[in-house]
Amino acid sequence: MGSYDAAVKVILSHCRQAALEYFLGLEVVESEVMELPQETASLRRSDFPIRVRTPEGRVFIVLLEVQSRWEPELPLRLLEYDVRYRLKTGLSVLPAILLLTPSGAVMDRFEDEGLRYAFRVISLAALEARELLRTGNPCLFPFVALMKGGVELFDEAERALTDSMPAGPDRADLLTGMALLSGLVSKELPQRLLRRRRDIMMESVAYEMIKKEGYDEGMQQGMLAEGREMVLEALAERFGPVPPDIEDLIMARESRRQLKELHRLALRVQNIDAFRKLLTSSL
Repeated sequence: MGSYDAAVKVILSHCRQAALEYFLGLEVVESEVMELPQETASLRRSDFPIRVRTPEGRVFIVLLEVQSRWEPELPLRLLEYDVRYRLKTGLSVLPAILLLTPSGAVMDRFEDEGLRYAFRVISLAALEARELLRTGNPCLFPFVALMKGGVELFDEAERALTDSMPAGPDRADLLTGMALLSGLVSKELPQRLLRRRRDIMMESVAYEMIKKEGYDEGMQQGMLAEGREMVLEALAERFGPVPPDIEDLIMARESRRQLKELHRLALRVQNIDAFRKLLTSSL
């Protein structure tokens, strides 16, 4: 499973009912993600079969296919999954595609000779982020960045999610899902969220995906680069051009704590030779 599909799975594990009601307009009193049958090993993990029950007592399957982008073979692949679940369970199926990024080739039906197959397409890029925020449901806020006007509302949605949910793994998972999904539209948004909420997100079982995507590493490297630059600028401001040997030693530092200490020393030492002595003695 790709990280974006996995992010949606994390979000749905907490917010299935809210997502089904908002994106598909369903009234749901009970839902559960079904385990994939053993004989359907060929099914991709971006396929989410959800058994739902309505207030009227109707039971059926919502087959939600999560796609980061449109692919021409999607309708036939969805049809294959649809038929397998109908045969396996004897229940009717509502097929739907959750499209995470915009595409000009989207269709909601497939026709070829005697075959006609219709399905729902939820294109997040076509939905208004402000309307979703007005629901007041923090479960849905991780999708904001992918919606119309969502990049501008990202910080507002993140604050609302964080402030309206109690501390714990649910909040950590939703923030982690939010960071991963926002990576589809910006590399800066997930790193910005990490800078603010990293301690919370580390409680999430999905946090390893953040590190896998490199957002955490990217943020750390960015902080290290900034720390080295601050030390060099402080030395240059006080003593003029920084000698190459000292610059090389500073650039080799991989600890933010050490770089903070070196920055303090750079502001206090009497001359560059005193800094060099302290720098080499700390190696």
